Amino acid sequence: MRYVGRKLIQLVIVLIAVTFTVSVALNAIPNAKERVIAARGMGATNEAEKQALLDSLHLNDSIPVQYMNFLKDFATGNWGVTLNGNEPISSAIWGGLQISLRLMIYAQFVALLLAIPTALLAAYRQGGAFDRFTTTTSFGFLATPNYILAPVFILLFSIRFRWFPTLSKNTGFFGDPVQHFKDYFLPTLCIALPLGATYLRLLRSDLIGTLQSDFITTARAKGMSTSRILFVHALRPSLFSLVTAAAVNVGALVGGSLVVETAFSLNGLGRKTVVGIFSAEFRLVQITVVVLASIYVIVNFLVDISYAWIDPRVRHARTLS
Repeated sequence: MRYVGRKLIQLVIVLIAVTFTVSVALNAIPNAKERVIAARGMGATNEAEKQALLDSLHLNDSIPVQYMNFLKDFATGNWGVTLNGNEPISSAIWGGLQISLRLMIYAQFVALLLAIPTALLAAYRQGGAFDRFTTTTSFGFLATPNYILAPVFILLFSIRFRWFPTLSKNTGFFGDPVQHFKDYFLPTLCIALPLGATYLRLLRSDLIGTLQSDFITTARAKGMSTSRILFVHALRPSLFSLVTAAAVNVGALVGGSLVVETAFSLNGLGRKTVVGIFSAEFRLVQITVVVLASIYVIVNFLVDISYAWIDPRVRHARTLS
């Protein structure tokens, strides 16, 4: 319990540090106040009206005061509305979060589905033709970022063969399943292929080391089947690097898929954040950062706790500390 308590305290400290840093960074944007006045579009023509607008948004306060007001408004749910469309910020963030989470889940699922069985077979047949093929292929996808794959996929599958639409219709999960599949298939592949190549190389490397362990030799001596050795005895202790990488990529995928979301017109959080910066939607950006940072640190916290399940030696070490 002491370990969990320390991790929770670290979680809170990280969130405070990240959100305060964002507040400072937003205030450092050139002509930030003028951009807010222009974006508001309320017809503020004289200096008094402009200052009244800035006062209502707490933009004339010092950075610490602005930050404390932001924390109070965030905790009480007083998130406000967007400057341009007067849409509730909570609705805008929730809509973007659903899209980004779907894309992240689909990409993680496809990447793991490709990486785990491929890594198992490649490690078991280390040095063989399949291992060499997968190693070369993974190098190729690692060297091809998603901002290259996105236009290539659009040109090939949307324009040349016309199998998928050029622009997504942002169909919900409970909408038309065929359209939903078409909306997310190419964006998912753009993220999943380089991601799966990373997972493949990490897991393959760990599996090769695990398969040379004494307990694997003992399992083989007992006459256990290859599948049981690989999936039951070798896979579990080889998951540390893979689980850590998958956890780190959760935060990166939820908020960092800007290029893919923009290329396929998916209105996720990554796209909303950058658009918010350029359109002076600073409150939207601040709250989005809180949401993304919370997802990131909570997932990493849960993964850190899960290490005890993956390897009981970790749990034993924590009880001694």
